[in-house]
Amino acid sequence: DRLYGTGRTGCCARGAVVQKGRSTMRKAQMRELLDTALDGAAYIDRALTQGAADAPIVSLLENLHQAADLLAERTQDTSQFLPQIPLYFRNIGASIDEALHDPVQLRRIFSMEIRPFLIETDRLWAFQADVLSSEEGIARYRQEMMRRVKALRTAPCEQYRYDVSIVVLAYNKLEYTKVAIESIFAHTDFSAGNIELITINNGSDDGTRAFFDRLPHRKKVNLTYNVLGLNLSQHIIEGKYYILFSNDAVATPHWLENLLAAVKSDERIAMAVPICNEEGATNLQGVPVPYRNTLEDMEKMQAFAAEHNRRNDRLWEERSQLMPFISILRSDLYCAGLLDPAYTRSEFVDDDESTLLRRNGWRQLLLKDTFMHHFGGVTLGAGRYKGAGNAIADMRRVYYTKWGVDAWDSRGTFSGMEVLNEWHDVRDGERILVLEPRFGDSACSILNMYRRRGMRSCMTAVVFDTRYCEDTGYLFDHVIRAAQIEDVSLHTTEKYDVISTGCYLDELPMQDVMRSLELLYQLLAPGGILFLPVRNPGSAYEMDALLHRGMRDVYCFDNEVRQCVCISYRHLLRALHEHPFLHHYQFTSIGFEADEQIAERMKPLLCMDEDLPPDAELSLSVRMLFLGITQKTEQE
Repeated sequence: DRLYGTGRTGCCARGAVVQKGRSTMRKAQMRELLDTALDGAAYIDRALTQGAADAPIVSLLENLHQAADLLAERTQDTSQFLPQIPLYFRNIGASIDEALHDPVQLRRIFSMEIRPFLIETDRLWAFQADVLSSEEGIARYRQEMMRRVKALRTAPCEQYRYDVSIVVLAYNKLEYTKVAIESIFAHTDFSAGNIELITINNGSDDGTRAFFDRLPHRKKVNLTYNVLGLNLSQHIIEGKYYILFSNDAVATPHWLENLLAAVKSDERIAMAVPICNEEGATNLQGVPVPYRNTLEDMEKMQAFAAEHNRRNDRLWEERSQLMPFISILRSDLYCAGLLDPAYTRSEFVDDDESTLLRRNGWRQLLLKDTFMHHFGGVTLGAGRYKGAGNAIADMRRVYYTKWGVDAWDSRGTFSGMEVLNEWHDVRDGERILVLEPRFGDSACSILNMYRRRGMRSCMTAVVFDTRYCEDTGYLFDHVIRAAQIEDVSLHTTEKYDVISTGCYLDELPMQDVMRSLELLYQLLAPGGILFLPVRNPGSAYEMDALLHRGMRDVYCFDNEVRQCVCISYRHLLRALHEHPFLHHYQFTSIGFEADEQIAERMKPLLCMDEDLPPDAELSLSVRMLFLGITQKTEQE
């Protein structure tokens, strides 16, 4: 057979290179060897499909093993190769060993492990060589990813073998993995044959693999060596929707039906995530629960979830980004390459994925009608801090370099926004104007306030900072670009029921604060409200940042120079009180328990100055306030 001869000759010839070039092998030779290994794997795949004899396949696997061993050795230098690359080569060798030892499992091991490992290694290698090697390569890659993810919004529907692929990823913690698997089988209907289960043992050494091997499903992946940032599923899944199920999560009644109902409700929805217990999630995705976060209390948890999980689309919250412990995601988006290999640690991967989706107009939902339990930190906890350096600081820098904005400072979120419910009588069809929404957290909060009441709202954004222009398409009906507050009225003749912001008042571009407030007030409809977050520059939080950093707590590189503006809330409130028509205002102070310790440390400093205002000590604990200025109706 000519095809077999070509494949075998290539691998054997490369076997000679293995022997000859151990001391002198360069990247070009390693790339050539990887290409030959891929050719060999492609041949084996065809041969297995056609039912070829085992002997030549075994010979090719032995050659692949030699190549993997050498490449694992030669790619250890993390300054030249992504750290996942040598680990995949080592796993390839380990999987080949097992396939040769147990020929009965050869087909499964090859299709679920050896071939996907090689394909993923090839992808990572190309990313290292073609993308990370130059600024131009990085720019091209990101442009291509934006184009690809955006194009899927109008792409024709593909045909899939299954509706859903559920992938359970485990790294040790067998006792939690068992609970996760048992809950999936208890609360998931596999009888129709439209759901596939895939288990991935990511280098566990506590019996996880043996447990997975005893399960009745077909697709099982075993890695001998743990790989952080594992991204194998895209080469294995066959479902229209993809669910990565952490081994520290627990399925509950109707979990999958509710997730599917949400993600299918609008073709613009990319991802949906359930809520969980408070300690199991960040990003305000957890809720208080009447049970303990222990294995022993899972029966109580299931009773709580059974009562809670009643489908209600009014409880589907729009989010600018999600931190999924469990998510349902469109498979075409996942396979397009959402996971950026530049994130070599687990931190900020979710921020990056959400940003890519958001900036291409995809919606992301938090489903408050669906509760699942999350023990928290089991899957990543044991391995996330391997290696030198601070994972959070390192990956935050990767995000900032990639997107040009900070993942945390750009959220546009403020605690306590629910006070708007008390200050404004919400009505169906109201017009909302959000100034500088950034990622859109505060705008999402306002929209969700209407959705919970079964009401519609028309959302308009005013973007001043052009870095955030692409963050508006998923949420807003209209977008205005302006240079400063004084220009907004030049772009719209509408009257708005709510005008708010995604940043502090002092961050808005304006020449005169009171004049800007007057202009915004004139854009209000009768009964409308200016709802503005105001920073307290005299808070312990702000002063602590000034003492330690010499500037406000704003993320930037050491060689960047940022200008910060302060607005005294005392002077602002005094000016409003004396204003002829802005005096119809109210405010509420927002403090954080985390700031109390800083405030206590700073109180002795206040005793040194007799001229301080009487509320200076109290002001230390107030990080910000919400200011509401109401446009009076004709009756008032």
